[in-house]
Amino acid sequence: MLIKNGRVHDGLGKVKNVDIRIKDGIIEEMGKNLQAVGNEEVFDAKGMEILPGFVHAISNWGVNGSWTEIRPSSQDNDEKSDPLTPELDAFYAFNGRAASGQQLGAFGVTVCGVAPTDNNLFGGQIAAFTVDGVNPYKMCLRRGIGMKASVRTDMKKVYGERSMPPQTRMWIFGTFDEQLRKADEYLKKEAEAEKAKEKAKAEAAKAESRKTEAKNADDNKDGGKPEAPAPEFQKDPKLEAIGKVITGELPLFISCDTLLAIERVREITKKYPKIKLVLINGYGLKGNEQWIIRNKIPVIVKTAGELMTEESKDLDFDALRKLSEKGVSISLSGSLGFLDTREDMLWNAAEMMRVMHDSEKVLPMITSNPAKLLGIDDLTGSIEVGKRADIVIWTKNPLETWKAHIVRTYLGGEVIYKEGDEMKCM
Repeated sequence: MLIKNGRVHDGLGKVKNVDIRIKDGIIEEMGKNLQAVGNEEVFDAKGMEILPGFVHAISNWGVNGSWTEIRPSSQDNDEKSDPLTPELDAFYAFNGRAASGQQLGAFGVTVCGVAPTDNNLFGGQIAAFTVDGVNPYKMCLRRGIGMKASVRTDMKKVYGERSMPPQTRMWIFGTFDEQLRKADEYLKKEAEAEKAKEKAKAEAAKAESRKTEAKNADDNKDGGKPEAPAPEFQKDPKLEAIGKVITGELPLFISCDTLLAIERVREITKKYPKIKLVLINGYGLKGNEQWIIRNKIPVIVKTAGELMTEESKDLDFDALRKLSEKGVSISLSGSLGFLDTREDMLWNAAEMMRVMHDSEKVLPMITSNPAKLLGIDDLTGSIEVGKRADIVIWTKNPLETWKAHIVRTYLGGEVIYKEGDEMKCM
C-alpha cells in the first residue's frame, strides 16, 4: 500500500514530507510524489502527522489477566517463591489473552517490552512483543533482551510477610553484591573446567596414539596410562544466568527507588567493567551525574502510573533533560499492564515536553530509544526503509496538543486500529 502526503516524523529527530510505500509489512520505499502501482491501495494522509508506533521499554502487559480470564488479575511474571530467579524468562509468562490493557494500537503503542516485576532481586529475562494477537510465538520480536533486577523495597513487603528474606536493605544490597561475586567466580571455574577438559582430551588422544604406535611396532608396551578424565563441571542455572550479566551478554535492567540505591548499584557493579547497566526510574537524579554521562548509562522512566508513590516525587524531568542533552539515552515508559494506564507513556512525554519544548527530541524517547534498549531497533522504533511498517497516523502531533487523535495504526503493515473502531474498556 501507499501512504501519501503526510508529514513524517521518523523517530530519529527528523521531519520529512514524503510518501511511504509498504510491501509485505515492510517499508519498501520513501520519497516525494510516489505513484501507485497497479491496484495498490492508497491512503491520503494530507494534513496529518505520521509517527512511529510507540515502544514500551518495560511493562507487565500480557501477563496479568483480564476479568474474563480464568485467573483474573493473576501476574505470571511475578514469581514469589524465591527472590533469586535469574534463570526465568518473561516470554513464558506472556499470554495475549491475559492482557488487562487491551487495544493498545488505539493509543499509538505497537510494541511492549515485558519483564518480571520488581519483587525479586534478580527476576529473570525480558522479552519484546507486538501488541496485536494472542500467540506469543507469533508476537515475540526478541527474547533474552536483558536481565531484570530490582533493589527496591517492594521485596521486603512481599517476603517479610512470610518471615523470609529480604527483610532489610542490608540483605538486598549484600546479596546483590554476593550474587555478582559468585557468578564471577562461577565463570572462572567454568573456564578452568573447560581447559581441564580440553587438556584431558588431548592427553587421551596422545595416549591412544602411543598405544597405536607401540602395537604397530609389535611392542608389548601399552602406550602409557592415559590421564584420568576431567571431573564434570556442575552447572548452576542461577549463576549461569547472572554470569551473562557479568560478561555483558545480558544488559542489567535494574529498578531503583532512590538516588542512594542508584549509587549503591554503581559502587557494587563497577568491579565488573563489562556489565551494561540500564537504570529504571531515575528517582533523585540531578542531571549532573558524571559517571552516568561518561558511561552513557541509559535511563527508563516508568512513573506515570505511580504518581501517588512517595519515591516518584523525586523524579525530576529537568534532570532527565540535562542528561539527554549530554548524550544519555532516556526512554519514557509507564506502568502499562494494569487498567487505565494505556496513556502512561504520553503522560510522561507531556511532562518531558514541558522542560524540553521540542517534540522531535522527545519523540525518540518513546520510539527509537526504547527500541534500541530492547535490541529491536533493526526492526522497529523508527520510520525507515527496510523496517517494519509500525506506523501511526495522527490528526495532529500528540506531543504538541491533546487535540490529536489517531486515524490509523499499522502494525507490520496491517491496520490494527482505525478511527471509529469500537473501543474496549480493558
